[in-house]
Amino acid sequence: MVNQYTGITNYYDLLMMSGYYDYHNIAKKAYSIVGNNCQILEIGVGTGLLAEKYMEIDNTCQFTGVDITPSFVEIAKKRLGNKAKLIVADALTMELNKTFDVAISHAGVWLFISCGDRLELVSHIPDVQANYKGLQNLARHLRTGSLLLLSIQKSGINFEKNLPGGIIYSQLIEELEDKVDYHTRKKSYFFKKDGEIIAQEKLTITLFRQNAYQKLFDEAGFDFQGINNDNSLAIYKKR
Repeated sequence: MVNQYTGITNYYDLLMMSGYYDYHNIAKKAYSIVGNNCQILEIGVGTGLLAEKYMEIDNTCQFTGVDITPSFVEIAKKRLGNKAKLIVADALTMELNKTFDVAISHAGVWLFISCGDRLELVSHIPDVQANYKGLQNLARHLRTGSLLLLSIQKSGINFEKNLPGGIIYSQLIEELEDKVDYHTRKKSYFFKKDGEIIAQEKLTITLFRQNAYQKLFDEAGFDFQGINNDNSLAIYKKR
């Protein structure tokens, strides 16, 4: 089962649009790698914030977004209208009946975090073996030579942030299992107002160490191509 964000849907955009991510810059970096007129699949499209900025930069692309959280997809549909095809689906079992030139996961199902001189692959699919299935299923939806772009972010920390309307966002990270190939964390998200919790979500994520994630990508048929010039995107190619 992939984590859902249903509990914080009503406040998610408030947080994301307060400077949590620079979606225009992320879209620009991805476009500089991808180019024009591509069929693009975003895994973990959320409320469509990255898709919106990407399609503003490249109106020649054909954009499909998939997310497991139905309430997110409903917001994305309002934001994007008929500019993109938006689907409620699980990365493990999705069957989209087409193949794509590019897949993007920005803080979606998979992403990388920087841990000093190394990277770890963060997965919102808690079960280790299910990640093999998920990446293999994604690979089925990509043509030979297609690209997979995964964002690279700083490791999560505990913090609070003031949002408009007197709302305070906070996140808490707790280490759980620690194995040779991976470790797990519980991430708790809270939105508070006047000292009361108005929305919250608790998720378990799995973080794969280098040897383990290299095996994941290799078995799914992806070859590492490199990292872009500002270390914000890892680039893989489907064999």
